[in-house]
Amino acid sequence: MKGYKAVLFSLDGDWTVDFSAEDKEGVREKLSNRGSLWFFYPIEGIILDKGGLTTGAQRILEMPEPFEHLIGKSIKTASRFFEQTPEVAQLFS
Repeated sequence: MKGYKAVLFSLDGDWTVDFSAEDKEGVREKLSNRGSLWFFYPIEGIILDKGGLTTGAQRILEMPEPFEHLIGKSIKTASRFFEQTPEVAQLFS
C-alpha cells in the first residue's frame, strides 16, 4: 500500500518513521494519539510512503510551524537543521 507516513525528529536530529495511512489526514489522526513517542520525537512531519525502506533522501511534504521552511527538503537536511540548531529545544521547554 502506498500512501503517507509520519517522519518524527528528535531535538538532536535523530529521526524515525511511523504511522502509515492512505492519506495525510489519517497520518495526522494517528499522530494525535502517539503516546509517549512525542517526548522523544516531538517534531513531526509527513512524507510519502513509497512502500520500501525510508531513506534520508526522501522529501518532506508537511511540517508544523515554525518549521515550514523544511517542506520540500530531504529528511537528511531537516535532521541536520535540528542537530545544528540548539535553539529549537527552547520551543519545547
